[in-house]
Amino acid sequence: MTKPRLLLIDDDKTALDGLVKILAHDGYPVSGVLSGYEALNLLSRKTFDIIVTDMKLPGMGGLSLIHELRKKEEPIAIVVITAYSSVKTAVEAIKCGADDYLTKPINIEELALVLEKLWERQQLIVQNRLLKEKLKDKYKFSELVGSTPQMHRIFKMIEDVAPSTASTLILGETGTGKELVANAIHYQSDRACMPFVALHCAALSEGVLESELFGHEKGAFTGAVQLRKGRFELADGGTLFLDEVGEMSLKVQVKLLRILEKGEFERVGGEKTIKVDVRLIAATNRDLEREVSEGRFREDLFYRLNVITIHLPPLRERREDIPLLSNFFVIKYAKKYKKELKGFTPEAMEALCAYHWQGNVRELENVIERSIVLCKKSVVAVDHLPKNIVPNKEDRSTIKIHLGTSLKEAEKEIIQKTLFMTNGSKKEAAKILGISSRKIEYKVKEWS
Repeated sequence: MTKPRLLLIDDDKTALDGLVKILAHDGYPVSGVLSGYEALNLLSRKTFDIIVTDMKLPGMGGLSLIHELRKKEEPIAIVVITAYSSVKTAVEAIKCGADDYLTKPINIEELALVLEKLWERQQLIVQNRLLKEKLKDKYKFSELVGSTPQMHRIFKMIEDVAPSTASTLILGETGTGKELVANAIHYQSDRACMPFVALHCAALSEGVLESELFGHEKGAFTGAVQLRKGRFELADGGTLFLDEVGEMSLKVQVKLLRILEKGEFERVGGEKTIKVDVRLIAATNRDLEREVSEGRFREDLFYRLNVITIHLPPLRERREDIPLLSNFFVIKYAKKYKKELKGFTPEAMEALCAYHWQGNVRELENVIERSIVLCKKSVVAVDHLPKNIVPNKEDRSTIKIHLGTSLKEAEKEIIQKTLFMTNGSKKEAAKILGISSRKIEYKVKEWS
């Protein structure tokens, strides 16, 4: 078992050196200083787990030192040493933030017990903090990777939205990471320790979807041989994520609206009203406003779902993130398949950045996983990529503008491809295109 790092403070140099020597002999990493000022100076450069300090110190007394130490965020434990006649002062020190006290002369065995007790508590505090951080970071931005201004705005919105209970609608093409955003919102919220339940609505018929959402009573329909709780009950106290909510029938939409308005429902085939506390996050790749105008989606439900809206950009609109995402997936799948991989050849990365990615981040992830499975070298090369990803050699430096592409989109494609060819150098790209680097900066800012 590791031992805590100790900092001893005592203006009696002989007593200090003796205690340092004893504790070092017992296996403690230990340092000693003669004053509170020296202690604060050392703490600015080194990290300690427990501080053992005499109450009477020159210049800065023990109480003043405790006040200064408690201004710091580090979870450091403090033991004060005092004379028998000054126990009242030690109690005052406890009130100021000290964790324990010992009286002079110091009993080494008693000190060892106090250090052991405090170290166990320190480790529990750290473990609990790490556990909470891990819980929050589980879906925080761990797989929601991006460095573009669009993604930074989404990260900020997740942090702003998470503490609320407002219904949230996530819009974006298939494969852009809508469920990852929903997870991130949940695990950043006060509901993080409660269930996160997801349901994909697109693949389910109306009857099955209704049963999945609200549950059913035994005998409610043929095959209902026992009572079954629905997703709303399972998510009680937590978050329910409904993916492809635009695929719901109008009948199911009515029941969903009731839950959002009143927080209650009945199971299929049941009469008992069930109340739940669920935060709803919905997602769709459809244009719900158009669905409303064409009568396929209820307007009142749309406004209930659309309290907060998060738009996820397609990957082709944030190509600068492709290298970052690709290397993230290399680390992930190299670990999964126990392979030593350093990344990509320049040609492979160029091919990945130039591809259209109709399936967005999900398609990119699948391509990287496939490439790692096939790769027997230290880097992923173009040979490991699917044929449709890799352009012909003569096409690698060519920009193809399809008929029907707007002038604005064509300009964007040309500038982005040129920036990629110049490794992001706006000055070099401007020279190639015969325009000012300021104009490129303006355009890049406009797209973000």
